[in-house]
Amino acid sequence: MPLLLAILLGGPVIAQQKAKPVPPRPKTVDVEVKEPIQQAGALFEAGQKAHQSGDLEKAVELYAEALKRDPSLWPAEFQRSVAYLSLGRLADAHASIDRVFTQLAEFSDSPELRGVMARTQLVRGEIALAEGKRDEAEAAFRRTLELNPKAGPAHAGLAEILLASDKTTEAAAEAKAAIEAGDDRSSTWTVLGTSQMLSGQNDEALASLDEAIKRNSKQVVALRSRAQVNVARGKFSLAIADLRAALAIDESTAARLNLASVLSQAKQYPEAIELLQTILKAEPENAEARAGLAAAMIDSGKAGEAIAQLETLIKAQPGRADLHAQLGELYLATEPERGLTEYGAAAKIEPGNPRHQIGIATALVRMRRFQDAVPILRQVLTQNPKDDIAYFAHTNLATALFELDDFAGAGSEYVWILKRQQVLGDRKRAAITLYFLGICLDKLGDFEQALKAYDQFLALASPDNQLEIDKVKLRLPSLRRQIQAGQSNRKKN
Repeated sequence: MPLLLAILLGGPVIAQQKAKPVPPRPKTVDVEVKEPIQQAGALFEAGQKAHQSGDLEKAVELYAEALKRDPSLWPAEFQRSVAYLSLGRLADAHASIDRVFTQLAEFSDSPELRGVMARTQLVRGEIALAEGKRDEAEAAFRRTLELNPKAGPAHAGLAEILLASDKTTEAAAEAKAAIEAGDDRSSTWTVLGTSQMLSGQNDEALASLDEAIKRNSKQVVALRSRAQVNVARGKFSLAIADLRAALAIDESTAARLNLASVLSQAKQYPEAIELLQTILKAEPENAEARAGLAAAMIDSGKAGEAIAQLETLIKAQPGRADLHAQLGELYLATEPERGLTEYGAAAKIEPGNPRHQIGIATALVRMRRFQDAVPILRQVLTQNPKDDIAYFAHTNLATALFELDDFAGAGSEYVWILKRQQVLGDRKRAAITLYFLGICLDKLGDFEQALKAYDQFLALASPDNQLEIDKVKLRLPSLRRQIQAGQSNRKKN
């Protein structure tokens, strides 16, 4: 979520801050040279006005004309980089801010220009963050804070990077620092609330997310995060209201799946089923929607009805792989052998469809034929399937490897799964993933990381996980003693 630089910098910035010293430019008394410089100044002022009014394309044109007449007018280059960033022209923005640094290089140690350099580093960080260059962005934000420790937007940028790296405690600390420094934007409160939620601090998260939504009722991430908090609190009606509001803004498949999942948890099966069927009409290959639909039908007592309907359709149209796959999905939970048969039939009709192969592997896992499932799943993953298909391949592969006591392999799979669940905001499944990841690390002797995984599991776990909670709490005292005794096999960097 790139920060709004015009707000960060107080609108189009440097040229309006006449009290601040600027690097000297070559003096001239020649009339022919002086005239272009005056023209450059006028064009720059016009660019500032266009920028402030939101006409960014016009602003870019005017800044360019100003720079043609006076290439040393670095404030125009700076403002052009800000405008480029707002337009999403990231390569141009990067090139512009690099030119600013080149022009200011000889003055970089000037105390008088400390504030200017801080702002320039901030823009560099924002551009790098928008480009997905997190390491470069982090370095720029940290340099900004060296120059100006109270630069709230730099703290906010760091918080966003840390959150994306699953460093939730550090992300929350940076978001708090940003707010204390005066960065009161909805996006900053959202990062704080989401970090607190992922750390299991639900009360604090709820308060922060309320603040985010108060400032921007269309803050989608805040709405989804608040929904997760309310699911954890058992407040399904509040969670569903937030997810519906988020879906009205973002009608993506992921948003629909999120709402359908919570509707199912709230036992509002008819609406969940209808929503999942809508997804499948548009995306027949969506494995997550198909699995969710099968689960909702089974939980609502409609599995038998759905199975009977599909079997009738298959008799009339035996060559339809999608019907065999739907039937196979419904059979997986209670009759995996029949699920294997139906997915096998689908795979014969469409041998290149990875979803059918995953269905076969899932049936094999349910039948505890783990050795048979592993090569099928690994073959599917070599094809780089879509995220929703890959998710089920990874989850089944993790289960199979875990049951085969391949804890290193299973641990790697659980790490991938956990990242995907965090993206989807699936708190309930993330808790169980952390539980099994903790066991893998524990079995491998990496006790510090196992303790971390167990602690995160306990923070996310619900009463439905009571058996696992009891097992972890029983293990923790001896685990801590082993760590204190230096018995961990954790690899040293």
